[in-house]
Amino acid sequence: MPAFGDPGDDDVDSWKLVAFIRHLPQLTDAEETEMQHLNPKSPDEIREQKEEEEFLKGDVQSTTPATAMQHH
Repeated sequence: MPAFGDPGDDDVDSWKLVAFIRHLPQLTDAEETEMQHLNPKSPDEIREQKEEEEFLKGDVQSTTPATAMQHH
């Protein structure tokens, strides 16, 4: 399989990843919020999160029976 990109690109990208992973323990709330905005949720993920929050609040009436069963 042919290689793509410049030969040095992989090294630069690898070191950027290493730096990012090393920074994770010191991640600030602002950085985490920014990262969440860069990784948007699908409509299904948003619906599932809403159902989980309602379930945890005890509002099981607004969830479907199938969804309620998933949480047990």
